[in-house]
Amino acid sequence: MKPSLSSVEDALSEIRSLIEKHHSFVLLEHQKPDGDCVGSGLALVQALRNLGKQALLVSQDPHPAVYDFLPGREFHTRAQYIEPEDFRAEVAIFIDCTDPERAGKGLELASNSIWVNIDHHVSNTGFGDVSLVVPDAAATGEIIYKLLLAMGVPITKEIATCLFVAIATDTGGFRYQNTTQETFEIAGALTGYGAIPWEIAEHIFETRSVSSILLLGKALNTLKLSRGGKLATVSVTRDMMAQAGASPDETEGIIGYPRSISGVEVSLLFREMEDGSGFHVSFRSRSKVDVSKIAMRLGGGGHPRAAGALVKGNLEEASQKVLSVLDEFDIWMDS
Repeated sequence: MKPSLSSVEDALSEIRSLIEKHHSFVLLEHQKPDGDCVGSGLALVQALRNLGKQALLVSQDPHPAVYDFLPGREFHTRAQYIEPEDFRAEVAIFIDCTDPERAGKGLELASNSIWVNIDHHVSNTGFGDVSLVVPDAAATGEIIYKLLLAMGVPITKEIATCLFVAIATDTGGFRYQNTTQETFEIAGALTGYGAIPWEIAEHIFETRSVSSILLLGKALNTLKLSRGGKLATVSVTRDMMAQAGASPDETEGIIGYPRSISGVEVSLLFREMEDGSGFHVSFRSRSKVDVSKIAMRLGGGGHPRAAGALVKGNLEEASQKVLSVLDEFDIWMDS
């Protein structure tokens, strides 16, 4: 359900008040942080530090190397490297998390804190003492931008760069269906604050490691089309990553290739989990299928056109589970 304007304004006001009244903050990213999560988190942690607050950005998993150029990385750490007693935050801000468990090991740092939930996923559970969830936002970065404006915080070139990355990545370079007029207006404003679009695009869309290219080739060799050419699947196993010398974060972007095939409505990427216990399944759709509903049936979540879930079992077992759920939805019929 779309939040009312008044409810969004009330949440913004409550968060602003919390930030004014408190001094220590922990910002928690979701497991396997993506560009929106990383950019939003780095922007907000810098804004809080610029206000003289004690703030730390924490994630269970490392930031993908593609975002190493972003400013503010010195304020980020992994949950494994800090004990709860080492950093006791008055306020815990969950960034881009559909539920608190998405913070993984970082959740331990939120005990005895006031919880703030900032997100744009339609599958968000509405948790927290204050919940600012705007499903119509193209990215959590858009919400952080509005929060900084509401707080009257100066938006530096560094903050603008991080927010631009957040928005650009979650809109697929402003190509996905979630891109709106407001998205362009915010992106334009961020360039006015110093973000340089072509430099950012060069980093996040035009630069790839040799290992990621080798892995892409192996993944495309697994391509399968089914359901009358409307479903495309690819897979990445641990062996494939080892042979390519690639890390798990280098699978980012692979799913865009099967999605780009003419006639494909839904694309799936099965990526084997590091411990071999199952597969992380990424879902993408073009315009007709709400893949967040499918992911939620499998214990995951996300957006109507981009979602994910963890599915236990080997590749064959995981594929059967996912396909059985897909076939329960009448998505292969012509509309």
